[in-house]
Amino acid sequence: MARAIEEFIGILQQGPSDAACVFNPWRDSDERDAAPRREMPARRRENMAAYLEARGKHARVMLLGEAPSHRGCRFTGIAFCSETELLQKRDLVARRGLSLTSREAGVKPQRERSAHVIWGEIERAGAPFSVVLWNAFPWHPYQPEEGGPLDGPCGPSSNRKPRLGEVAQGRAAFEALLACFTQPLAVFAVGKVAQDALSRWGGAECAGYLRHPAQGGEALFREQFRRLAAPRL
Repeated sequence: MARAIEEFIGILQQGPSDAACVFNPWRDSDERDAAPRREMPARRRENMAAYLEARGKHARVMLLGEAPSHRGCRFTGIAFCSETELLQKRDLVARRGLSLTSREAGVKPQRERSAHVIWGEIERAGAPFSVVLWNAFPWHPYQPEEGGPLDGPCGPSSNRKPRLGEVAQGRAAFEALLACFTQPLAVFAVGKVAQDALSRWGGAECAGYLRHPAQGGEALFREQFRRLAAPRL
């Protein structure tokens, strides 16, 4: 299992073949990272390793989302997980404390609403190490600083939907991740991008569809998680 985790994290660190407007949490750093910046990607890799080690023999269900956000996985190295979860739900995330890597973590840890909703449901279900969180495109896609939307944020502090070609590159990481667990996982798609990815990739059956909790989907996600995913834990 240790070797599988090492190989998986190696795929993450290498990143996609086309890195235009993509931030790699496990390799890249910038001015938003804590000092010394160069060490933060390694700490995020360590976070991911500890997260997987806690689930290796216990995982039963995977929630597959779209892509990391600039407030969540970008700073923790763990999908659907912000620094707030590392602090407030420490014992649910891993069996040891994990690293905070944002520049302002000491005074204002990063928060993400979708992470808050999902971890609330994981806590309620009472089997945190039975759930694996992941994304169809594992790296953080962001809006270009030039030629992007006319309004709204751009650059690495923004989010965008991953392109089909990008999602296709997520397949190798997804398959390597599945090899990190001793039992097959029931994979639930969280949102349309993940549902489409599973259909295009083949090989992994979609156990069910859950509404993404963002953009008004929180209540429906909660209901569907409790009805469809929680009984499989």
